[in-house]
Amino acid sequence: MFNVDFPFYSMCIILALISNIIVVVCLYKKYNYSLKEIICLLLYENVGIIGGAKILSYLLSYSKLNTKFNFWNLGLASFGAVFGALLFIFLFCFQLKKSIKDTLFIFIPSMPLMYSIGKIGCFLAGCCYGIKYNGIFKIMYKYSSEAPNNVYLFPVQIIEAIVFLLIFIYLIIQHKKDKFNLKTLGISFISCGLAKFILDYFRMSHTNFLSFNQIVSIIFVIIGFFLYKEIKKD
Repeated sequence: MFNVDFPFYSMCIILALISNIIVVVCLYKKYNYSLKEIICLLLYENVGIIGGAKILSYLLSYSKLNTKFNFWNLGLASFGAVFGALLFIFLFCFQLKKSIKDTLFIFIPSMPLMYSIGKIGCFLAGCCYGIKYNGIFKIMYKYSSEAPNNVYLFPVQIIEAIVFLLIFIYLIIQHKKDKFNLKTLGISFISCGLAKFILDYFRMSHTNFLSFNQIVSIIFVIIGFFLYKEIKKD
């Protein structure tokens, strides 16, 4: 996108992690957590985010990497980040005997925001680019080492960033109204899953009828429906 040697993607990832910390610190006071516990849990979560994102990225690109695992040069797979974060959050709750439900209520709202900021990084870097497109809001890269240059593309990264930002705003509003519950959690899973599923069709990398991202998105939607139904027990 820009003819400068600046790590836009890395900067956006750092901003995404910082935004997560800010949101969590603003939300945790409603629940049975001390600041010290939240700091420890944030460390757990960030290890899970980075580790999970890197490992899944490696597994998805295994054949192209000649089986070589280079942690620093690997990309970040969004679903890997989510799975890693949830795994380490569950591990923390198990070790300290904390409520998984309350912990998810604290940490889930910031995840769409992190993804949104990450997609801006993808847009600036040229990765995860969209299909060829010559309509309204089309974009063209001229200096990208990732996306095809001098070709009009669909701005899928920006669309994703906007959609997930709206999901984040909805979750924060529910928190402010003290209406964040299992129903809201279910809606967040369903919304994120559907958004990822639909928008994946607009990526240039989408070739099969169902991609890996779409299969995982379906799982997220199913989980969301189960959480939504649990509102009667909340």
